[in-house]
Amino acid sequence: MKLKSQQLFILTFPVVLAIGILLIPVVSNYDQHDLAAQAVNLTGRWFVGHLLSAVAFTLSLFSVSIINQTLQTKSRSISAPTFLLLAVGAGLYAAGLGADGIGPIAVQAAGLSPTVFFDGSGWWVIGTFITATIFFGVGLIFLVVTLIQYEVLQGISRYIAFVSALIFMAAPAIPSGYALYGVAVAALGVFVPIAVSIE
Repeated sequence: MKLKSQQLFILTFPVVLAIGILLIPVVSNYDQHDLAAQAVNLTGRWFVGHLLSAVAFTLSLFSVSIINQTLQTKSRSISAPTFLLLAVGAGLYAAGLGADGIGPIAVQAAGLSPTVFFDGSGWWVIGTFITATIFFGVGLIFLVVTLIQYEVLQGISRYIAFVSALIFMAAPAIPSGYALYGVAVAALGVFVPIAVSIE
């Protein structure tokens, strides 16, 4: 099956996010800051993975805009609140990923242990990610429900997309870097069925 250009554009977010997440070294337990510090020692992977993941969330708005443009050809559109939720969530994710990607490396470059960043950032970074997950996750659910109502998503694809949106919200609650894989799979689970279903 040959994908059209708009279908490929819709897939930019989940694909770039998956690549970014695969590059980030896995920290098996976020509560153990020494493990996170060891991951930061893989500086290139840590930085590029976080950077690509942050870029992916900005691309998510591009993907949603392409979906909306396709809907508008049928006199339909995604609601402003859905866009707002996704935009705020994407912005917060980009900010959190930027801080988490650059902060420990900057601290290490200053001659200190990256654990200084992880010990000091505490709820600032965690709170940013929690808030981002709530906004972006609810936005994803609204997006999927809208596309189900418009009968863009039908059959099994509507269930895959809806369950994936729920997983997207739940996965970050796992206190391990492996949770990021859940986020990547969930993003693919939402946007691949949409891309395939878009005409």
